[in-house]
Amino acid sequence: MSTTARRYLLTKPVTWKEGTILLATAWLVPFLVHLIPWAGPRPLGVYVLPAFWTTFVAVYFYGALPGLAIGLVTPLLNLAVTGLPAWSAVGMMGLELTFFVLAVAWLMMAWPRFWFAAPVAWLAAKGALLAILALLPTFDSADHPFQHLVRSTQNGLAGLGMLAVIHWMLVAFYPKTSA
Repeated sequence: MSTTARRYLLTKPVTWKEGTILLATAWLVPFLVHLIPWAGPRPLGVYVLPAFWTTFVAVYFYGALPGLAIGLVTPLLNLAVTGLPAWSAVGMMGLELTFFVLAVAWLMMAWPRFWFAAPVAWLAAKGALLAILALLPTFDSADHPFQHLVRSTQNGLAGLGMLAVIHWMLVAFYPKTSA
């Protein structure tokens, strides 16, 4: 495996302790968000995107493979505990998190100090997911894919802001250098 591929897939090995902390955080953050009293038309998680926070931190410190593992487990853990996301959305969310992990890992490898990479990766992931939705009739959506992208982006502005803040803090306190 080339050094570039290794750096993309696994920045550093995850210890059992670190993995346990990541999994617990991946479960706890969305769980706590879902406990916040909310009377909006959609669950609060749609707006603040908590499943992406720990997934992003895992990618930042450990690379794409650990980030992917965290990203795919997070919706399942939260579905089991809180009932959210809805069972029908777990597969789509997993696919979106997969695209997010791949995009953010690549962006951080290409531009390690670009602190807005997480929101850009979310937009890229949402776009890739919607492209698949547009091409495959099995994943039917009531909205046109572009309308869905605009609505999802509007709904997720607070979460994109949180991702930008998290990324900025990581770059400020744990800066990466290009290798």
